[in-house]
Order: sequence, then C-alpha cells, then structure tokens
Amino acid sequence: MTLDEARLLANVNERAQRLYEDGYRIRCLDAHRYLVRSDHGGTYTVDREADTCSCPFFEKHGGRYPCKHTLGWKKLLLTQRAAIQALSARWESVPLENGIRQVQEGIVEAISAQIQKHGGSPSCP
Repeated sequence: MTLDEARLLANVNERAQRLYEDGYRIRCLDAHRYLVRSDHGGTYTVDREADTCSCPFFEKHGGRYPCKHTLGWKKLLLTQRAAIQALSARWESVPLENGIRQVQEGIVEAISAQIQKHGGSPSCP
C-alpha cells in the first residue's frame, strides 16, 4: 500500500464515522441491503452481505477500497435509532393538552413498535 492509498483510506474511515452528523440517513431494504441517503440528494445501496455499495467512490475503485457507506452503515443505523428514541423520550416529557397528547401517544407507540420490531439489532426484519 502506498502512502497516498493509506491517506485515502484514513480519510474514508474518518468520514464513515460521522455519517449521521453529516446529514446521512439509512433505511432498511431487506435482510442484507440498506439505502443510505445524504442531505445532498445522493442515495446509495449498501449490500452488507456482498460488502458492496452503489456510490461513485466504490464503483471507481472497483471494490478495491471500501467506501464510507460500507464502513459506516452500522454506526449510522444505531445512531439514527438512538436519536429516534431520544426524540420519543422528549415528546413524552412535554406537558400537552389532552387532544394533542393522544396524537403524541400514537406517534410514540408507532416509533416504539418500530424500534422493538428491530430489537435494537442493526439487521432488518
């Protein structure tokens, strides 16, 4: 490995660790594939079983080097779930009038059901 390749991989790894903070979001497609979306409009499919991604970086390097999406999908998924749980907890602590509270409770139940459905594990149903 050359020095330039090592620098490239270090940069990719650093960027993989901050996907959520950089505005990326993730959605499960099936048991092995995730859709990773950036706030800039880029949408890429990560296949965790094949260890591939549809992003230009991965395609350019022919899979020789991992992209930030293949390195960071698991942390992105867990961070996103934690943020949803924190938001749910905040909603529960805000005093609201009865009509609004009923809507809130329905939303919290729906979010909680989704979190329980996935069991806190970074895999799909």
